This record gives sequence, structure tokens and C-alpha cells, in this order.
Amino acid sequence: MRARLALLLSAVLVSLALGARAADEPAPLLKVTTPAGGQLRVRLPVEPGFPRTMRFTAQVPNGKKKSELLNATVALDTLPGKSYITAKKLESWGYEVPKSKEFLLPELIISAAQIAPKPAKGHDATVRLTNLKLSVIDNPASTDNTIYFADMSLCSTTLYQGSDRTMEPRVSFGDKFLELTVPAGIVKRPGTSDAKIPDVTGTADTKLAPVYGPMVTRGGLQVFGYATVNGQETYKTPDGKVFPVNVAVSSITNVPSGVVVTLGLVRGCKIEMDANGMAMGATGVDAKSEFVPGKIKELRLAVNTGPGMKTVKDIVIKDLPVLIDKNQSEGYMLIGQKFIDTYFADGVYAADANGWKLHGRAPAELLMEIKTRPKQKP
Repeated sequence: MRARLALLLSAVLVSLALGARAADEPAPLLKVTTPAGGQLRVRLPVEPGFPRTMRFTAQVPNGKKKSELLNATVALDTLPGKSYITAKKLESWGYEVPKSKEFLLPELIISAAQIAPKPAKGHDATVRLTNLKLSVIDNPASTDNTIYFADMSLCSTTLYQGSDRTMEPRVSFGDKFLELTVPAGIVKRPGTSDAKIPDVTGTADTKLAPVYGPMVTRGGLQVFGYATVNGQETYKTPDGKVFPVNVAVSSITNVPSGVVVTLGLVRGCKIEMDANGMAMGATGVDAKSEFVPGKIKELRLAVNTGPGMKTVKDIVIKDLPVLIDKNQSEGYMLIGQKFIDTYFADGVYAADANGWKLHGRAPAELLMEIKTRPKQKP
């Protein structure tokens, strides 16, 4: 009887311990993606987006000796637009620079891990992307022929080729990985398990609430569906034109606060600018910019939260420090790694059949009812 009681007590303690451990582990922000037939789900690690921009490693064929593969670092740019490489870097890989300054990279080979369907033997996967269009820069702003601290950059337009809703990419700012669904035909499986599979983790904090910010497309850019800066949902330019406040996720925005705003938005939304503050230099693709410190009195971003993620609230941030790009007259705001770490813990920027969303765990104290939104001037 004593032995049975001891065993029973032991089982109860183990059960309680397992229950406590499960209670400490928050539910995943996103469900596991199951690829359709003939497709595979792969995941590869990326370097953090601070202090350098987010990037990953890959290989390219030598232009003069196709059988030889050269190591390359690739800056991952979550914004649409152009992808870049410098002329000297392209020449160092054995390729001639086209007169048009537009180059088709024949192959980019990425080492990843296959996560679905789960392979019977080994999870190593080599993904082969072909004919990637790169804009060639003769005179880069950097002194070492890099683009965003890497050998080349790939924007979302080039990487996903307009198939983001079927590839369902996930850029994890929290766990530092890129995950994609790709055709089985472009993947080789060596049958080993040498490739590291980045884990999906979660921050256990009762003061954080799961949220996602739904994006809409404006001018080809994915931006928060609702955003206000200093109470303004729109702003007017000197010529009388009215533009919405656009806030986009940018994995190449690596400033200390994680927030860059342009001069156009500063003027339109009356963002405080410290003209006497210490200016910071910034290296773009082919030009250098000067950043000065500033402050947004109030930023609002619409997010879904609550049971079933059906309740719409605003994450409201007061006195947000920003850096102002003095060379950009267009009006927009970019949020990067440090901002997402602070206000969207475990952040994942993901697309599915319904479009792009920024998922994360937001400080519950910052979530406000939408009835508190400032009234917009007609």
C-alpha cells in the first residue's frame, strides 16, 4: 500500500509539474503551415536586424567557373521594390556588368531545413532560386561594396515573385528565421540533418496580449490598415494633396529605436524634430543620408486581439523616439527590429491567402478601445 501511495503521489507531482510547464508556455502566435501537394515547407536562420540589417547566407555560381560556388551574404528586405548589388561585387563573382545596369543572377542557392512534410530521413534542404533581377550600383554609398551590410540585397518583390500568398512567408523577428513554402522541384534533400532548425518560442508574460496588425496595400506597399501619428490619419502636403499615414515593416531599418520617419511625414504630422540634436549618418544603397532625432507624441496602430483575435483595438504609444531621414520628402514611417522587440514581442511578419500581418505580443496596458480614437478633421 505504501508503495502504491508513493507511486500515486509521484504521478500526481509529475502531472502537476507538466501542467505548470504547459501553463508557462504561451500558445504559438501562428498555426503550423501545411504545404499543398508537391510543395515543401522550409525554414532557415537569419541574423538579427540590429545592429546590422537582417540577412542570411547563401551561395552563387562563379560566373567564370559555373561548377564553383561562392559564399554570399544576402540582406533580407521585407519592403517591395528593387534588389541590389554593386558593380565591383558582381565583377568579383566573375560576371560582366550589363550596360543596362540590370542583371539576372542565374542562381541563388540557400541552405535550409525541411519542416513539412516531415522527411523520413534527414531534414537538410537546398533551395535553388533562379533568374533573380538585381539593380547594379556603380557608386555605392558604402566603402566596402556592400549593400545594407551584405554582398547583395533581396527585396520581397524579387524573393517572392508575386507569390507571397502561396509561399506564405514568415519573417520571424523574435526567433530569427525565414520560412517559406516552395515547389519540391527546386529543392534538393541531401538526406542529412546538419542544417539547424530554428525553434519557434514564445514569451511567457501575463502583461502581454497576443495581437496581429492587418496590412493593406497602398501604392504597392504593405502598410497598417489604420495608423495615426499625433492624432492624424492623413496629412496634407504644401500643394494641397492629402495622403494617408503609412507605416510599414522594414527588416533593413536598424536604428536604435527601430523607427525611421521621413521629412514629409514630419512636416505633415508635426513630428517634433531636434534640430540641435546629434545627427547620425546612414548609408543607403547609393547615397548617404543624415538622420536627426525626433519624437512622436502619439502613435496608434490598429490590431486584432482577444478571443478568436476578433476584437479590434489600437496599440497606443506615447512619446516615441524616432530618427528623421532629412533626405526623404515622401511621407512614410518604417518600423524595424528594435520597435518590434519592444511592442510586438515574438514578432512574426507573415503572409497568407488573406494578405500580410504583423503578429506579436503587445503590452496589454497599451491596448485601447477604438472609441478613444481622435476625431479626424473633414
